[in-house]
Amino acid sequence: MATAHHRQQPTQRHRKGSGYPVQDLRQRALAWAVKLRVNPRAIRVQDMRHKWGSCTSQGTVTLAHDLVDRSDEFQDYVIVHELLHMRYANHGRIFKALMSAYVPTWRRLESEADSTPAKTGR
Repeated sequence: MATAHHRQQPTQRHRKGSGYPVQDLRQRALAWAVKLRVNPRAIRVQDMRHKWGSCTSQGTVTLAHDLVDRSDEFQDYVIVHELLHMRYANHGRIFKALMSAYVPTWRRLESEADSTPAKTGR
């Protein structure tokens, strides 16, 4: 059930927040969990060399630490993708329809993520 969202060079940007980027990322994921009506067992933020996020069958969502350097739009793409795996284990038609509903630009963002040299597959 784990998925891979692969690395791209970080984009430097300024963002409003608490001053604790990892905490802000975790809060963003929790807000999306409420919106998507899923209840992750845990949301971790840690170093991930080859992917942007993953979701276990036990409900643990792990997000790459360097997502804090990416745009809100890209963060939303990764967060929604992983949280939707709590309901749909594969990338089927319903999964893609929900991605389009919640993150309309997800295909472009996926292309950006997939165009990196570090891509190791899904």
